Amino acid sequence: MAVFTIVSLPALIPFFQLFLNQELVAPPAPAEPFGFGNADEHLKYQFMTFLGDMEELSALLVMCGIIVCLFFLKNLFHYLALFFMAPIRNGIVHDLRRMLFNRILNMPVAYFDDKQKGDIMSRFSMDVMEVENSVLKSLEKAVREPLLVIGSLLFMIYLSPRLTLFVFGLILVTGFIIGGISQQLKKKSAIVQHTLGKLLSFVEETISGIKVVKAFKAENFLSQRFNKVNSYYKYVLNRVLWRRDLSSPMSEFLGVTVVCVLFYFGAQAVYSGEISSEAFFAFLLAFFYIINPSKNFANAYYSIQKGLAGLQRVEDILLALDHLPESDNPRGIKSLENKIELKSVSFEYAGADRPAISEVSFRIPTGTTTALVGRSGSGKSTLTDLVARFYDVNEGSITFDGVDVRELRISDFRGIMAVVSQDPILFNDSIYNNITFGYENCTEEEVMQAARMAFAHDFIMETPNGYKSSVGDRGNLLSGGQKQRIALARAILRDPPLLILDEATSALDSESEKMVQMALDKLMKGRTSIVVAHRLSTIRNADQIVVLDEGRMVEVGNHKDLMKKMGEYYKFINLQSLSDSEQQ
Repeated sequence: MAVFTIVSLPALIPFFQLFLNQELVAPPAPAEPFGFGNADEHLKYQFMTFLGDMEELSALLVMCGIIVCLFFLKNLFHYLALFFMAPIRNGIVHDLRRMLFNRILNMPVAYFDDKQKGDIMSRFSMDVMEVENSVLKSLEKAVREPLLVIGSLLFMIYLSPRLTLFVFGLILVTGFIIGGISQQLKKKSAIVQHTLGKLLSFVEETISGIKVVKAFKAENFLSQRFNKVNSYYKYVLNRVLWRRDLSSPMSEFLGVTVVCVLFYFGAQAVYSGEISSEAFFAFLLAFFYIINPSKNFANAYYSIQKGLAGLQRVEDILLALDHLPESDNPRGIKSLENKIELKSVSFEYAGADRPAISEVSFRIPTGTTTALVGRSGSGKSTLTDLVARFYDVNEGSITFDGVDVRELRISDFRGIMAVVSQDPILFNDSIYNNITFGYENCTEEEVMQAARMAFAHDFIMETPNGYKSSVGDRGNLLSGGQKQRIALARAILRDPPLLILDEATSALDSESEKMVQMALDKLMKGRTSIVVAHRLSTIRNADQIVVLDEGRMVEVGNHKDLMKKMGEYYKFINLQSLSDSEQQ
C-alpha cells in the first residue's frame, strides 16, 4: 500500500503539467545508455514521449486511467493489510487471555492473599481490551505511516533537497512537542487502569456481601465510598483523554503552520527556477502525504503509550515470580504408604507481625484420623494449608513417606488428596459437573454411587433436572447442607488416600450436620484424615488429637489421655460442651 501511494506522486507531475502548461514537454533524451544510475531519466523520457504523441484530451484520459489504477491498487493493498492484521490482532488478544488465565491457575495460593479479585478481573477485561484497542489496532499505522513518510521524503529530496531539509527540520520540532506530551500520557494511563481495578473490586465485594450491606443498613456508607473512588477515576480519566485528544488538533495546527511556511519558501524556489511549478505541486502533495501519516503516527504513538500501561498490568501477572516452585527433578507419588511427618514446622504470612505456626512437630500414621483443635486463630487452617502445600514452610519440613513435599511433583501430590472446607466452593454449572470437577475418568454410575455415599442422591433426584440441574452462581440454588454434601461427593468420587476436612460441618444446622457427619464417617473410615473441628463428636473419635494455641502445639494424644491431663484440651472440651448445652 505504501509503495503504490509513493508511486502515485510522480505520476501526478504530467497531470499537473497538462493543466498548467496545456501541453506536455518531453525532456531531452538521456546521453548515457540505460543503467541503474539514470533509470529514472530514461523512464521519464519514454513516458513523456509516449504522452507527447497524443492529443491533450487523450493524454489526460490516459493519465486519469493510470491514476485510477494506482489508487485502486493502493486501496486494494490497504484492505489486504487490514484483512491479514485482523486474525493477528485477535490472535494476540486470544493468546494473552489464555496465558493470563493459565498463569492465574498455576500461581500459588499465597499470590492471591493481598490481591483484589476485581483488580485481577480488570486485567482480564479492561487491560486486555486496552491492549487490543490502543496497541494492536495502532500496529498497522505504526508500521505503514513511517513507510509513507520515508517514501514521500525520498521523493521530496529528489525534487528539491534544500526544501526537503527545511521541511524536515520543521517536522522534527513538531515531533519533539508531541513526544513530550505522550510520556505523561503513559503515566496517567497506568493510574487510570489501577483505579478502575479498585472500582471493580469494590463492586465485586459489595455484590458478594449484599446481605450484610442490607442487614446493617450500610447503603449510604458504601455509596459514599464508591462515589469517592468513582470521582477520582473520572478525574484521572478526564486528564488522560484531554492529553490524548490534544494530539490531533495540535498535529493539524502544526501541520498547517509548516505548510504556510513551505508555501512561502517554495514560491521563492519556483520564481528562482530551482523547481518547476508542476514539480512544486507534486512536492506539496508529497508533503501532505507526510502530514497525514505523521498525524496518524502521532495518534498511534499516543494510543500505544496508553495501551502499554494496560500491557504493563497484564505483564505484572504473566511475569510474576512463582513463590511455590516445583523441584527441578520432582519425585512422583501415587499413594500414602507409611506416614506424614511434620518436623519443627514454622510459617509466617507475608506482612504478618508474628508467626502463624511455630515449631510444630507430630506424625500422622496412614489410615488414622488426626483432629486439630484450638481457639480461633490458633493456626489450624494454616497447618492444613501447609500439608496441602498451598504454602511452603519457612522453617522445618513436611514429609510424605520420608520425602519432603517440596521434592514431590505437585500434580501427583495433589492427586492423592481431597479437601473439603467449611464453605464449599461450587461452580455455576450442573450438579454432575460439580461432582466430577477436574476428574474426567469416571462413569455416571460412579458419580451416582459417590452421591449416595454422601447422602446427596435423594435430594439431587428431587431437583427439576436431576444431575443436570444447575447449582446457580456459587451454588446459591442449594442449601448449605446440600452444597456441603455435593462437595463431599466430589471428594468421595476421587477415593483419595489423604482427606483434609476444614470445619466441614460447623456452618450447618443440626439436621444437615447429622447427614453430613454420617457421610464423613463413611468417607474417613480406613483413610488418612486430617480434621479441623469444633464438634465434640468429631474430635473424640479421632485416633490422634493435636491441640494448638497461638501457632504452637501444646498437647497431642487421644481423647481419653488428654482429658486425664486436664490441660488445654480439657478446658477446650469443657467450653465446647457448655456451648453445645446452651445451643440445645
